[in-house]
Amino acid sequence: MRRSPEDGTWDHGGDLPRSERSRNEILDASTTVNPFGPPFSLDDTIRLAGERWTSYPDPWSRELAGGISGCLHIPSDCLVPGPGATALIYRWMEVVRPRRLIVFEPIFSEYPRAARLYGVPCLSVAGTVPLPFSGKAPSTSSQWGVDIFSRLPVEAGDWVVVVNPVNPTGQNFSAKEMEELSERLARWGAGLLVDESFQDFLGNRDSLLSRVGEDNRFLSVVRSLTKVTGLPGIRTGWLAGDRETVDKTGKSLGPWSVGALESIVMQQYYRSFPSEFSRIKNARERLSSFLSEKGYPVARGEAPFIFLHTGWGKDAFRIRDEVFHKKGVFLRVADGFGPVSGVDYLRLGFEAFSKPQLIEELFLDLI
Repeated sequence: MRRSPEDGTWDHGGDLPRSERSRNEILDASTTVNPFGPPFSLDDTIRLAGERWTSYPDPWSRELAGGISGCLHIPSDCLVPGPGATALIYRWMEVVRPRRLIVFEPIFSEYPRAARLYGVPCLSVAGTVPLPFSGKAPSTSSQWGVDIFSRLPVEAGDWVVVVNPVNPTGQNFSAKEMEELSERLARWGAGLLVDESFQDFLGNRDSLLSRVGEDNRFLSVVRSLTKVTGLPGIRTGWLAGDRETVDKTGKSLGPWSVGALESIVMQQYYRSFPSEFSRIKNARERLSSFLSEKGYPVARGEAPFIFLHTGWGKDAFRIRDEVFHKKGVFLRVADGFGPVSGVDYLRLGFEAFSKPQLIEELFLDLI
Protein backbone atom coordinates (compact mmCIF):
# COMPACT_ATOMS: atom_id res chain seq x y z
CA MET A 1 0.00 0.00 0.00
CA ARG A 2 1.32 3.39 -0.91
CA ARG A 3 1.76 5.83 1.96
CA SER A 4 2.61 9.49 1.77
CA PRO A 5 4.02 12.07 4.21
CA GLU A 6 1.04 14.22 3.28
CA ASP A 7 -1.34 12.07 5.34
CA GLY A 8 0.90 11.90 8.40
CA THR A 9 2.55 8.57 7.61
CA TRP A 10 6.06 7.76 6.53
CA ASP A 11 7.24 5.25 3.94
CA HIS A 12 10.44 4.40 5.76
CA GLY A 13 11.76 3.67 9.21
CA GLY A 14 10.06 2.28 12.30
CA ASP A 15 6.85 1.04 10.67
CA LEU A 16 7.73 -2.35 9.22
CA PRO A 17 4.85 -4.88 9.27
CA ARG A 18 5.07 -7.03 12.40
CA SER A 19 3.81 -10.08 10.52
CA GLU A 20 6.90 -9.87 8.30
CA ARG A 21 9.14 -9.47 11.35
CA SER A 22 8.07 -12.87 12.64
CA ARG A 23 8.47 -14.71 9.32
CA ASN A 24 11.53 -13.14 7.75
CA GLU A 25 14.79 -11.54 8.72
CA ILE A 26 14.26 -7.85 8.10
CA LEU A 27 16.63 -5.88 5.88
CA ASP A 28 15.44 -2.29 6.05
CA ALA A 29 17.02 -0.62 3.02
CA SER A 30 14.47 2.21 3.23
CA THR A 31 16.45 4.24 5.80
CA THR A 32 19.84 5.94 5.64
CA VAL A 33 21.27 4.48 8.85
CA ASN A 34 24.82 3.12 9.14
CA PRO A 35 24.40 -0.68 9.50
CA PHE A 36 27.98 -1.16 10.70
CA GLY A 37 27.33 0.58 13.99
CA PRO A 38 28.93 3.46 15.85
CA PRO A 39 32.69 4.16 15.81
CA PHE A 40 32.79 3.76 19.61
CA SER A 41 31.97 1.14 22.24
CA LEU A 42 28.29 0.74 23.10
CA ASP A 43 29.33 -0.94 26.35
CA ASP A 44 31.14 2.25 27.32
CA THR A 45 28.08 4.25 26.24
CA ILE A 46 25.76 2.34 28.56
CA ARG A 47 28.26 2.45 31.43
CA LEU A 48 28.83 6.20 31.15
CA ALA A 49 25.14 6.98 30.70
CA GLY A 50 24.26 4.75 33.64
CA GLU A 51 26.37 6.93 35.88
CA ARG A 52 24.16 9.90 34.95
CA TRP A 53 20.67 8.40 34.68
CA THR A 54 19.73 9.20 38.27
CA SER A 55 20.49 12.93 37.83
CA TYR A 56 18.97 15.59 35.62
CA PRO A 57 21.19 16.47 32.66
CA ASP A 58 22.44 19.99 31.99
CA PRO A 59 19.15 21.73 31.05
CA TRP A 60 20.67 23.67 28.15
CA SER A 61 23.46 21.23 27.14
CA ARG A 62 26.06 23.98 27.35
CA GLU A 63 29.00 21.68 28.11
CA LEU A 64 27.99 19.38 25.27
CA ALA A 65 27.65 22.32 22.87
CA GLY A 66 31.09 23.54 23.88
CA GLY A 67 32.67 20.15 23.25
CA ILE A 68 31.08 19.70 19.82
CA SER A 69 31.74 23.27 18.70
CA GLY A 70 35.39 22.91 19.75
CA CYS A 71 35.76 19.89 17.47
CA LEU A 72 34.11 21.81 14.63
CA HIS A 73 36.06 25.04 15.26
CA ILE A 74 33.08 27.35 15.66
CA PRO A 75 32.02 29.51 18.65
CA SER A 76 30.21 27.54 21.36
CA ASP A 77 27.22 29.91 21.36
CA CYS A 78 26.75 29.22 17.63
CA LEU A 79 25.68 25.60 18.16
CA VAL A 80 22.75 23.92 19.88
CA PRO A 81 22.49 20.12 20.30
CA GLY A 82 19.06 18.57 19.93
CA PRO A 83 17.09 15.31 19.83
CA GLY A 84 17.77 14.67 16.14
CA ALA A 85 17.93 16.90 13.08
CA THR A 86 14.20 16.57 12.38
CA ALA A 87 13.26 18.15 15.71
CA LEU A 88 15.77 20.93 15.07
CA ILE A 89 14.31 21.59 11.61
CA TYR A 90 10.87 22.16 13.13
CA ARG A 91 12.21 24.36 15.92
CA TRP A 92 14.28 26.36 13.42
CA MET A 93 11.18 26.91 11.27
CA GLU A 94 9.25 28.07 14.32
CA VAL A 95 12.00 30.52 15.33
CA VAL A 96 13.07 31.92 11.95
CA ARG A 97 9.66 31.95 10.22
CA PRO A 98 11.03 32.61 6.72
CA ARG A 99 9.00 34.85 4.47
CA ARG A 100 9.15 31.88 2.12
CA LEU A 101 11.06 28.60 1.96
CA ILE A 102 12.61 27.65 -1.38
CA VAL A 103 13.51 23.97 -1.87
CA PHE A 104 14.78 21.98 -4.82
CA GLU A 105 13.09 18.73 -5.71
CA PRO A 106 13.85 16.04 -4.90
CA ILE A 107 14.21 17.04 -1.22
CA PHE A 108 14.01 15.49 2.25
CA SER A 109 10.27 15.69 2.96
CA GLU A 110 10.47 17.20 6.46
CA TYR A 111 11.36 20.65 5.11
CA PRO A 112 8.11 21.29 3.20
CA ARG A 113 6.19 19.48 5.95
CA ALA A 114 7.61 21.80 8.66
CA ALA A 115 6.91 24.84 6.48
CA ARG A 116 3.26 23.83 6.13
CA LEU A 117 2.91 23.34 9.88
CA TYR A 118 4.05 26.89 10.60
CA GLY A 119 2.24 28.51 7.69
CA VAL A 120 5.43 29.31 5.78
CA PRO A 121 4.87 29.38 1.99
CA CYS A 122 7.08 26.77 0.33
CA LEU A 123 8.25 27.12 -3.27
CA SER A 124 9.46 23.87 -4.81
CA VAL A 125 11.82 24.42 -7.72
CA ALA A 126 11.67 21.51 -10.13
CA GLY A 127 14.22 20.68 -12.77
CA THR A 128 13.67 20.68 -16.51
CA VAL A 129 13.99 16.88 -16.47
CA PRO A 130 11.92 14.53 -14.26
CA LEU A 131 14.91 13.84 -12.00
CA PRO A 132 18.68 14.19 -12.39
CA PHE A 133 18.89 11.25 -14.80
CA SER A 134 16.76 8.84 -16.76
CA GLY A 135 18.53 6.09 -18.62
CA LYS A 136 21.93 7.72 -18.10
CA ALA A 137 23.62 8.42 -14.78
CA PRO A 138 24.66 12.05 -14.09
CA SER A 139 28.26 13.19 -13.89
CA THR A 140 27.76 16.83 -12.84
CA SER A 141 25.42 18.74 -10.57
CA SER A 142 24.17 20.73 -13.57
CA GLN A 143 22.23 17.64 -14.64
CA TRP A 144 19.70 18.49 -11.97
CA GLY A 145 18.08 20.35 -14.84
CA VAL A 146 17.86 23.57 -12.79
CA ASP A 147 20.47 26.24 -12.16
CA ILE A 148 20.33 26.45 -8.37
CA PHE A 149 23.29 28.79 -8.04
CA SER A 150 22.27 31.82 -10.10
CA ARG A 151 18.72 32.33 -11.37
CA LEU A 152 16.68 32.00 -8.20
CA PRO A 153 13.31 33.71 -7.60
CA VAL A 154 14.57 35.05 -4.24
CA GLU A 155 13.45 38.08 -2.26
CA ALA A 156 14.50 39.52 1.09
CA GLY A 157 13.36 37.31 3.95
CA ASP A 158 13.37 34.10 1.89
CA TRP A 159 15.42 31.07 2.94
CA VAL A 160 16.82 28.54 0.50
CA VAL A 161 17.36 24.93 1.61
CA VAL A 162 20.17 22.86 0.13
CA VAL A 163 20.93 19.33 1.33
CA ASN A 164 24.63 18.65 0.69
CA PRO A 165 25.19 15.86 -0.28
CA VAL A 166 21.70 15.74 -1.71
CA ASN A 167 19.14 13.37 -0.23
CA PRO A 168 18.07 11.29 -2.16
CA THR A 169 20.27 11.66 -5.27
CA GLY A 170 23.66 11.74 -3.53
CA GLN A 171 25.10 14.60 -5.59
CA ASN A 172 27.57 16.87 -3.84
CA PHE A 173 28.17 20.60 -4.22
CA SER A 174 31.63 22.01 -3.62
CA ALA A 175 32.36 24.32 -0.72
CA LYS A 176 33.18 27.06 -3.24
CA GLU A 177 29.77 26.72 -4.92
CA MET A 178 28.02 26.81 -1.55
CA GLU A 179 30.00 29.82 -0.35
CA GLU A 180 29.12 31.74 -3.51
CA LEU A 181 25.45 30.87 -3.09
CA SER A 182 25.48 31.93 0.58
CA GLU A 183 27.13 35.25 -0.21
CA ARG A 184 24.75 35.97 -3.10
CA LEU A 185 21.69 35.24 -0.98
CA ALA A 186 22.96 37.40 1.89
CA ARG A 187 23.37 40.36 -0.47
CA TRP A 188 19.69 39.94 -1.36
CA GLY A 189 18.71 39.77 2.32
CA ALA A 190 17.92 36.05 2.02
CA GLY A 191 19.27 33.11 3.99
CA LEU A 192 20.70 29.67 3.32
CA LEU A 193 19.89 26.60 5.42
CA VAL A 194 22.32 23.76 4.64
CA ASP A 195 21.53 20.23 5.71
CA GLU A 196 24.91 18.52 6.09
CA SER A 197 23.68 15.24 7.55
CA PHE A 198 26.00 13.29 5.22
CA GLN A 199 29.05 15.58 5.25
CA ASP A 200 30.87 13.42 7.79
CA PHE A 201 31.12 10.71 5.14
CA LEU A 202 33.08 13.21 3.02
CA GLY A 203 35.37 14.21 5.86
CA ASN A 204 33.59 17.60 5.97
CA ARG A 205 35.28 18.42 2.69
CA ASP A 206 32.49 20.69 1.45
CA SER A 207 31.03 21.90 4.73
CA LEU A 208 29.96 25.51 5.22
CA LEU A 209 30.68 25.45 8.95
CA SER A 210 33.67 27.75 8.51
CA ARG A 211 31.19 30.45 7.43
CA VAL A 212 29.09 30.13 10.60
CA GLY A 213 29.54 33.15 12.87
CA GLU A 214 27.95 34.89 15.82
CA ASP A 215 26.54 37.64 13.58
CA ASN A 216 26.03 35.80 10.28
CA ARG A 217 22.25 35.72 10.46
CA PHE A 218 21.86 34.51 6.87
CA LEU A 219 23.36 31.05 7.36
CA SER A 220 22.26 28.00 9.35
CA VAL A 221 23.69 24.47 9.22
CA VAL A 222 21.93 21.36 10.54
CA ARG A 223 23.21 17.81 11.00
CA SER A 224 21.81 14.49 12.07
CA LEU A 225 24.12 12.14 13.98
CA THR A 226 21.67 9.23 14.01
CA LYS A 227 22.89 8.22 10.55
CA VAL A 228 26.63 8.20 11.13
CA THR A 229 26.34 6.56 14.56
CA GLY A 230 23.93 3.90 13.32
CA LEU A 231 21.68 4.57 16.32
CA PRO A 232 18.39 6.02 15.01
CA GLY A 233 16.59 5.14 18.24
CA ILE A 234 18.89 7.53 20.10
CA ARG A 235 17.95 10.92 18.67
CA THR A 236 21.04 13.10 18.18
CA GLY A 237 21.92 16.12 16.07
CA TRP A 238 22.78 19.79 16.19
CA LEU A 239 22.07 23.16 14.59
CA ALA A 240 24.71 25.82 13.98
CA GLY A 241 24.09 29.46 13.11
CA ASP A 242 24.22 32.99 14.46
CA ARG A 243 24.01 33.56 18.21
CA GLU A 244 20.41 34.82 18.23
CA THR A 245 18.98 32.00 16.09
CA VAL A 246 20.81 29.34 18.07
CA ASP A 247 19.72 30.83 21.40
CA LYS A 248 16.07 31.03 20.36
CA THR A 249 16.13 27.52 18.89
CA GLY A 250 17.52 26.16 22.14
CA LYS A 251 14.82 27.90 24.15
CA SER A 252 12.17 26.59 21.75
CA LEU A 253 13.42 23.04 22.38
CA GLY A 254 13.04 23.69 26.09
CA PRO A 255 15.24 22.53 28.98
CA TRP A 256 16.50 18.94 29.19
CA SER A 257 15.79 18.29 25.52
CA VAL A 258 18.99 16.21 25.33
CA GLY A 259 19.10 13.33 27.82
CA ALA A 260 22.08 11.58 29.35
CA LEU A 261 22.24 8.80 26.77
CA GLU A 262 22.01 11.20 23.81
CA SER A 263 24.65 13.44 25.34
CA ILE A 264 27.07 10.55 25.86
CA VAL A 265 26.56 9.31 22.28
CA MET A 266 27.39 12.75 20.85
CA GLN A 267 30.40 13.15 23.13
CA GLN A 268 31.75 9.73 22.19
CA TYR A 269 31.21 10.33 18.49
CA TYR A 270 33.22 13.54 18.53
CA ARG A 271 35.96 11.95 20.62
CA SER A 272 36.40 9.46 17.78
CA PHE A 273 36.03 12.18 15.15
CA PRO A 274 36.86 12.15 12.29
CA SER A 275 35.55 8.66 11.71
CA GLU A 276 36.59 6.39 8.86
CA PHE A 277 33.88 5.19 6.46
CA SER A 278 35.81 3.17 3.86
CA ARG A 279 33.76 0.04 4.62
CA ILE A 280 30.56 1.83 3.64
CA LYS A 281 32.14 3.29 0.50
CA ASN A 282 33.44 -0.09 -0.63
CA ALA A 283 30.05 -1.75 -0.06
CA ARG A 284 28.31 1.04 -1.96
CA GLU A 285 30.65 0.62 -4.92
CA ARG A 286 30.04 -3.14 -5.04
CA LEU A 287 26.27 -2.80 -5.14
CA SER A 288 26.39 0.18 -7.51
CA SER A 289 28.52 -1.76 -9.99
CA PHE A 290 26.17 -4.73 -9.89
CA LEU A 291 23.06 -2.61 -10.49
CA SER A 292 24.72 -0.70 -13.33
CA GLU A 293 25.78 -3.96 -15.01
CA LYS A 294 22.17 -5.18 -14.83
CA GLY A 295 20.87 -2.09 -16.62
CA TYR A 296 19.82 0.09 -13.66
CA PRO A 297 21.49 3.52 -13.97
CA VAL A 298 22.97 4.63 -10.66
CA ALA A 299 23.60 8.25 -9.71
CA ARG A 300 27.30 9.01 -9.35
CA GLY A 301 26.86 10.59 -5.97
CA GLU A 302 29.09 10.58 -2.91
CA ALA A 303 26.49 10.10 -0.20
CA PRO A 304 26.39 6.76 1.63
CA PHE A 305 23.29 5.48 -0.13
CA ILE A 306 22.38 4.55 -3.70
CA PHE A 307 19.91 6.36 -5.94
CA LEU A 308 18.93 4.41 -9.03
CA HIS A 309 16.54 4.58 -11.95
CA THR A 310 14.20 1.57 -12.17
CA GLY A 311 11.59 2.73 -14.65
CA TRP A 312 8.95 0.84 -12.63
CA GLY A 313 6.47 3.70 -12.83
CA LYS A 314 2.97 2.84 -11.62
CA ASP A 315 4.15 -0.72 -10.85
CA ALA A 316 6.73 0.49 -8.32
CA PHE A 317 4.66 -0.16 -5.20
CA ARG A 318 3.44 -3.53 -6.44
CA ILE A 319 7.00 -4.67 -7.17
CA ARG A 320 8.20 -3.29 -3.84
CA ASP A 321 5.48 -5.16 -1.93
CA GLU A 322 5.25 -8.41 -3.92
CA VAL A 323 8.94 -8.98 -4.64
CA PHE A 324 10.92 -7.25 -1.92
CA HIS A 325 8.62 -6.92 1.10
CA LYS A 326 7.67 -10.58 0.93
CA LYS A 327 11.35 -11.43 1.31
CA GLY A 328 11.68 -9.07 4.27
CA VAL A 329 13.51 -6.36 2.31
CA PHE A 330 12.04 -2.87 2.64
CA LEU A 331 12.67 -0.26 -0.04
CA ARG A 332 12.17 3.49 -0.36
CA VAL A 333 10.38 4.44 -3.58
CA ALA A 334 11.50 8.02 -4.25
CA ASP A 335 8.08 9.60 -4.83
CA GLY A 336 8.05 10.88 -1.24
CA PHE A 337 10.83 13.32 -2.12
CA GLY A 338 8.57 15.43 -4.32
CA PRO A 339 8.31 14.75 -8.05
CA VAL A 340 5.62 12.49 -9.46
CA SER A 341 8.37 10.83 -11.51
CA GLY A 342 9.87 9.61 -8.24
CA VAL A 343 8.03 6.30 -8.75
CA ASP A 344 10.70 5.50 -11.35
CA TYR A 345 13.48 5.71 -8.76
CA LEU A 346 14.66 3.99 -5.58
CA ARG A 347 16.92 5.13 -2.79
CA LEU A 348 18.76 2.19 -1.22
CA GLY A 349 19.82 3.06 2.30
CA PHE A 350 22.90 1.96 4.25
CA GLU A 351 21.48 -1.34 5.43
CA ALA A 352 21.43 -2.57 1.85
CA PHE A 353 25.24 -2.55 2.03
CA SER A 354 25.28 -5.02 4.90
CA LYS A 355 23.76 -7.77 2.72
CA PRO A 356 24.35 -6.76 -0.89
CA GLN A 357 23.97 -10.36 -2.05
CA LEU A 358 20.32 -10.37 -0.94
CA ILE A 359 19.59 -7.15 -2.87
CA GLU A 360 21.39 -8.60 -5.90
CA GLU A 361 19.37 -11.81 -5.78
CA LEU A 362 16.04 -9.97 -5.70
CA PHE A 363 16.99 -7.71 -8.60
CA LEU A 364 18.05 -10.78 -10.57
CA ASP A 365 14.58 -12.24 -9.98
CA LEU A 366 13.14 -9.25 -11.86
CA ILE A 367 15.16 -9.87 -14.99
